[in-house]
Amino acid sequence: MKPPSSIQTSEFDSSDEEPIEDEQTPIHISWLSLSRVNCSQFLGLCALPGCKFKDVRRNVQKDTEELKSCGIQDIFVFCTRGELSKYRVPNLLDLYQQCGIITHHHPIADGGTPDIASCCEIMEELTTCLKNYRKT
Repeated sequence: MKPPSSIQTSEFDSSDEEPIEDEQTPIHISWLSLSRVNCSQFLGLCALPGCKFKDVRRNVQKDTEELKSCGIQDIFVFCTRGELSKYRVPNLLDLYQQCGIITHHHPIADGGTPDIASCCEIMEELTTCLKNYRKT
C-alpha cells in the first residue's frame, strides 16, 4: 500500500494533535501615535494573546504578563466568544479581569463590520480611556 502523498487539513483547522511549544518571544505591541488627531497618547496594537491557530502558538499567561508589565490598563477585544474558543483562548476575558486589566469587549465577527451605534460606543470608551491617560 502506498502512503498518501500529502495530507490536507482544513484551512480553519486549529487542532493541537501535534505538540508544538509555545512561542517564547514576548508579544509585540505596536504603538500608534495619535498626534494626527491632536492627542498626545499612544494606542497599543497587538496580536491576540495566547492565540493557538495554524502555525501560531502563543502562551496566554506569558502574553498577559507582558501586557501587564507594559502597564496596559484597558484593552479592547473585538473577537467574538466563538473566535476566542477557536483560537484556544476561551477564558481570555476572565484572565484580563483577574490581572486587573479593564476589558472593553465589542465582538465583531471576523470579516464583519460594526454598526454605527457600536462604533460610537467603542469611540466613546476609547476617548474616555485616552482622556484619562489610561494605557490602552
